[in-house]
This record gives sequence, structure tokens and C-alpha cells, in this order.
Amino acid sequence: MIRFCMMHRFAFSTPFPVPLRIALGLLAAGLVAACARGPAPSANPQVADPTPSGTALLTSSPPTPIPTDTSIPTATPTLAPSPTPGPTVASDIAALPAVVRQGDFLGAFAARYGISLDALIAYNHIENPNMVAPGQRFMIPYRVDRVTPEDILLPDSELLYGPAYLDFDAAAFVDAQGGGLSQMQVPFVDGGAISGGELVNYVAIRYSVGPRVLLALIEARSGLVTRPETPDEQTLDYPLGHVRAGRGLLNQLEWAANALNSGFYGWLDRGETAIQFQDYRIARAAPNLNPGTVAIQRTLAQDATFEALPAELDAFMEAYTRLFGDPFQYDAGPILPWELAQPPLAFPWQPGTWWFLTGGPHGAWGSGSGWAALDFVPEDAPVGSCLPATTWATAASPGLVVRNNRGELLVDLDEDGDMRTGWVLQYLHLTDRVAEGERLKMGDPVGRPACDGGTAISSHLHFARRYNGLWVAAGSSRIPLTFEDGWTAYAEETAYRGGLITPDGRRVSACDCRNKSLNGIWLVR
Repeated sequence: MIRFCMMHRFAFSTPFPVPLRIALGLLAAGLVAACARGPAPSANPQVADPTPSGTALLTSSPPTPIPTDTSIPTATPTLAPSPTPGPTVASDIAALPAVVRQGDFLGAFAARYGISLDALIAYNHIENPNMVAPGQRFMIPYRVDRVTPEDILLPDSELLYGPAYLDFDAAAFVDAQGGGLSQMQVPFVDGGAISGGELVNYVAIRYSVGPRVLLALIEARSGLVTRPETPDEQTLDYPLGHVRAGRGLLNQLEWAANALNSGFYGWLDRGETAIQFQDYRIARAAPNLNPGTVAIQRTLAQDATFEALPAELDAFMEAYTRLFGDPFQYDAGPILPWELAQPPLAFPWQPGTWWFLTGGPHGAWGSGSGWAALDFVPEDAPVGSCLPATTWATAASPGLVVRNNRGELLVDLDEDGDMRTGWVLQYLHLTDRVAEGERLKMGDPVGRPACDGGTAISSHLHFARRYNGLWVAAGSSRIPLTFEDGWTAYAEETAYRGGLITPDGRRVSACDCRNKSLNGIWLVR
């Protein structure tokens, strides 16, 4: 597996101020591209060159990086129930993620973004400025005077494939509308075809994104949900109007789902307060917004200017309310209740064999989702190969298998048979998987680590948690991923870094390696 994803090379037809040019490439890489080791679906399009077809113009001055002598407000985002406040960052600071490149020194990295080294260190709580690795993610704070609209559009639960959707069937709804989407038959990975509504539901399940939101985006951009007229070729190719996502309904839906997740979890978990627009300008998301609204704003901003965003938001809400009514009628309450606790979990393998932690907290599905997942590999898995391991992964908890699809198992811990409610465990990249409908006991075999499903280039087990459709961050300060005897996940500022803290306080650091003293885990029988 590859330790870091280096997908930052983009070309621009018009010279931009350096901070904006680089920030765009890095942000685009984070939003629309998944690292080869991550679990983004194999159907994801290749990374598109974000250069627009025409000449992009900066219609006002670029955002001002924080000067050296400015007191830097530190980012301390926390998980909280819905409605969820934004990250605790000053209201005029727009923070963008950026990734260190091969050969970078921290001073040069800071200079490239027009920020002082001291300011970068202070804002990101960098303990050792001399230890910087390619792929590390830092937040670049910009002081801006542009702030997005303050209206809260919809509850957080509406963005999640959770309890708000218990009585909603996307395919049946689309068929009842009789629009162009209902007439689509989309070629699928198994060689068959599925309807447009079924594909919306498929993407919603994979990314754990609300299907009403996806349908409202389609309707606002192309009218395909309700218009019965045969759509033109451009509409069929780009039903969501985002040409950089690739042609076809699947590519467009996967872009939208990943972008929505990026906005939602970026605001909820990762301290990302910036909204970046089609013309590369940056605004600060209004501080009062909830993650669900930020998700809509960030997604629509990719094809709009700052000035056009209010009209785009109005069009989205017009489409949503025309199709579904008031979104707050579906509010399922807090996305993470304060009293919530994780059920007991064992490590997902039997004692007596070496396993290695090869990936710290990272995206559960696609690059935009919550950093809910950890990667593990058994000692007998072939190095750098997709040949299955001999050792079996096992159930970390009793539960009911509610999904077995293309390398992915979803196990419902409350055993009500619905992945939208309660705690659900994701096991990804497995072959020889246990059958859907099987009731598991803790320790039962579930499959053998391989490369099945998602995007993997070396056999491993990708393990994550969902609660009521929310990808719960493995390194969450409130509900961290915890295994037997108190092994607890911790995150760092970069996906795949971090690791586990042992019951005696030792750190097992994630590494794309098999080093028993660094990332090895041996469980005593």
C-alpha cells in the first residue's frame, strides 16, 4: 500500500497568486480524488484538471494570509448534537487544508502559502517543526471579509442515510415522479443495468448520504426528477452540472455524495471553515451554520461564484421543498446524543497471530467522509499483493449482516435489520464473506482480507463505525473507537496517520510497514 497520496499536479491557464493556486489544487485533490489505498469506489472518475474552460478572473483581491504578529485563534472542532455549531475559529478566518509535498521543509511550505512559520506552527499546534513528512495535512488560515449566507437550510440528520430516511424509498419516489431520471437504465458493475432511482439509492447507501438531498440537487441542476421530456446529451452526461466529475449519472452522483460529505465532516470534525468557489476565491462559512448547511454550500460553490451562491442556494431549496416539503419535518434529532456510548468491541481477529496497523483514522468511504476507519493487515497477507490472506477477520461484536456487496460487509449491532439505525460496523476489502442475513457472535469469521471492493492495492481489512448513518470519527474526543481492554484510537492532522493507544499508554503508530515494535498488535489467547 502507498503511505501517502500525492495527487497535487494541476495546470492553470491564468496565473494566480501563489496561495490561491496551490490551495485550489490541494483542496480539489482532497475532495474529488481518493488515495489509492483508501476505500473510494472503483467507479470514481480520475482526477480532473480543475482548470475551467474559460479564463478564470479574480474579481477582488485574494484572501489575506494571517501575518506573523497576529494572534492566531486555534481550531478546536468538536462533535456535538444537531444543530451543531461550527468549529471554534474566529469569524473572519477561512481555514483551508493543504498537504506537504515531497521535499518540502516547513518554512518553505509556509512561505508558499504566504503565512509565517510561527503562525503556521501556532495554528496547527505543531510540536516538532523539524519532523514533517510528505502527505501531512495542515490548515492554512486566511483572513477574509466574505461570509456565506447565515440561513440554516436543513437539519443535519437530513444529510445522513439514517433514521430520517426510514420511510423513504428513493427508487419508488423517482418512479412516481415520471421524469427523465425514472426512464434511465444505467449500466452497472455486474454487467446489468439499474434505474436512475436505484442508482441514487445505491450511492446514498455507499456514502451514507441522504437521498432526498441528492435528488434535490439533481432537480435543481437539471430538472431530471420531474421533467418528462427526453433530456439533451449535455444533461444526460452531466445531470448535476459538474463537468469536472466525469460523464454519466454514477460519476455525477459520486462527486455530489463525496462533496457533501467533505463539507459536512470538514465542518464537523476537521476545522475546515472555508468555502472555495469556481473562480478560486474563498469565503468564510457563516459561524452559526450547522454541518448540513455547510455541506450544501460547499457543494454548490464548486460551480458558482460568491455572488451567485445565494441564487444557487435558493434554487436548491425551491427544488427540495417542491419535491419533499419542509426539510425540518424530517429532523431525526441529534446526530450524536450526548449520552451515547460505543458498545464493547473486540479486535476483528482471533488472538495468537500478528496483525499490523497500516492505516490510522481516514475516510470510511471516499475522501470526503468522516475519518472513521482504521486499516489492519495480518502477518500472512502477501506484501504488496491482492492475494487473500489465509487468516480470517472476525466479528468485533455480535450483530446481523445487513449488507454484503462488492467486498463490503455492514453488520447491524442492534439487529433490527436496518443499517440506518443504531451502531453499524463496516468491514471492507474482504473475500469469502459471510452471507447477508447471518447472525454473528463475537469472534465469528466474517471474511479474509483482500482487495475486494473500494480502491485497494494491497490486501487488508478496513474497519469503521457508523451511528444512525453518521461516520463516527475513530479519533473522536467524545466517542473514540475503542477495543477490548481499552485500546483507543487517536487521530493526527493527516488521514492515515495516528494509531492506537494501548491500555498501558504506549502508542502503536500506523505505518505502511510490518514492524512488530512500531505497529504490530499481538493478542494473547
